[in-house]
Amino acid sequence: MSAQDSQHLSMTRIVRKKVLKGIYNIRATTWDLVHNVDTCGSIPLTSYDFDSQNKTPGLEYQSHHPRIIRNALIATEIDFRKYTFVDYGCGKGRVLLVASQFPFRRIVGLEFVPQLAEIARRNVGRYRGLRRRCQDIQVITGDAAEFELPPEPALLYFFSPFSTPVMNNVFNKIESSLEKHPRELMVLFTGMTGMRDRAFGRPPYRRVLRHPYYDVYQRQPARAAA
Repeated sequence: MSAQDSQHLSMTRIVRKKVLKGIYNIRATTWDLVHNVDTCGSIPLTSYDFDSQNKTPGLEYQSHHPRIIRNALIATEIDFRKYTFVDYGCGKGRVLLVASQFPFRRIVGLEFVPQLAEIARRNVGRYRGLRRRCQDIQVITGDAAEFELPPEPALLYFFSPFSTPVMNNVFNKIESSLEKHPRELMVLFTGMTGMRDRAFGRPPYRRVLRHPYYDVYQRQPARAAA
């Protein structure tokens, strides 16, 4: 391939990426208007005025299109009625709203940016969802590395929300909870493949589904002592 052809291919990819991003923004904005909420935007977390040792430069609030979230939840193939849904880094709450279309026992959103958590609470109150099947939704302002999981079967959701050191702390906190209260646990991790692998691509978790946009993991039960 000549240098000119290579440059042309690179420009084509850039233009295609901009076009796809524009289409996504239009669809997401339309979804917000239809449901009377505010969930759009890509906002660096460092732009918010709050104190946290895990306020990591380079990370930002963003969210997948509702259709991707919905398809990912369907792909887990779980009995939603048995599970509590927990969104680590819920931002403005879009995932919580989509999850409410499924009959989870309850839904919890965790967000360490107070301003985003407040927007999420407003969105939960304003959401116009014709197929809303879970009414028990709670948004908690807090640090994921200190969050105590409810002692019940859960589906955990992550959208590449943390740096690797913070994710490791969250992982250890989850494992500590499961040691105290053994129970079923599933993980739905969306975003960059490398972050998915580093977060839950290790024992005692088994990846049960890989998709271009998300992975589904199942925690393996502890082996009984011989």
